[in-house]
Amino acid sequence: MQTLFTMILVAVVTVLNLIAPQDQTSLTDMFLQAYTDTMSGGPVRENSTAVIPDIQATAVSPSADAALIENPHTEPTPLPVIPTASALDMLQTNPKILFGNPQTEDNFERGSTGFGINAGLNDDEGIRIIALNNRISLEPKKNNGWLSWRLRPPALSEGAAEMEFSILTCARGDRTGLVMHAPDYTGGHGYYFSLACEGTVSILRDAEVLGTADAASLFKNSSGDVNTMTAIIRGNSLSLILNGQNALTVQDSTYPQGYSGFFTAPQNQDTLTLDIMTFRSFSPQQ
Repeated sequence: MQTLFTMILVAVVTVLNLIAPQDQTSLTDMFLQAYTDTMSGGPVRENSTAVIPDIQATAVSPSADAALIENPHTEPTPLPVIPTASALDMLQTNPKILFGNPQTEDNFERGSTGFGINAGLNDDEGIRIIALNNRISLEPKKNNGWLSWRLRPPALSEGAAEMEFSILTCARGDRTGLVMHAPDYTGGHGYYFSLACEGTVSILRDAEVLGTADAASLFKNSSGDVNTMTAIIRGNSLSLILNGQNALTVQDSTYPQGYSGFFTAPQNQDTLTLDIMTFRSFSPQQ
């Protein structure tokens, strides 16, 4: 096979030499070199000492952090802070956030001239009030929902009333709470924000119930527990806040302004007693 290939190669070279220019490199030499290379497995280069470096390419893929790698001093733009549900609730239920510092605040250190309560014993046919030790103790005397209230100036329009209190004894149906927008001190008219001993809250206009709700989960009903009730009026919206949570909201605009205070309405005889530690009223800052 090798002899046949050699004979064919010599014949081709002979023909090419007859037609090729004589001043060019001998085609015979070229073909013989090619033949030699083929048979020996590759060309042999003498005095070749060059070393070809082993270069490995590293692929770089773009990433989300490319901008930070190019400029390590660049800080990402902070995301906007979205208020949580609890933060939004606080904006709507905290009277100090809504209206600023209290316009009036009674701590009952020596009674309260704003309510007409003197230090010591204050007693009438409807209720006994004892003002001692930075609190007032209420002992209503009449039952069947008899309302005993105490009001104080100033007359508020938009604003809030708030009290911190502890119920000591209570029977089902006994109620206490806040009064707002009472037009006078004697008629018994106004809005009543009411908490019953079983944990039901109501908002009444005079004796008419405007709305009611179950707030037992918000009510601290053990004897001596301190609860905070807030009544807020903004426009025609009336809200009862119990321990920082909105328990009930209704709409009414019958009484646009009036005095504020607290009340008791026991359903049973001699079963309701409570202490009030603080009373505050709020109105929009001028």
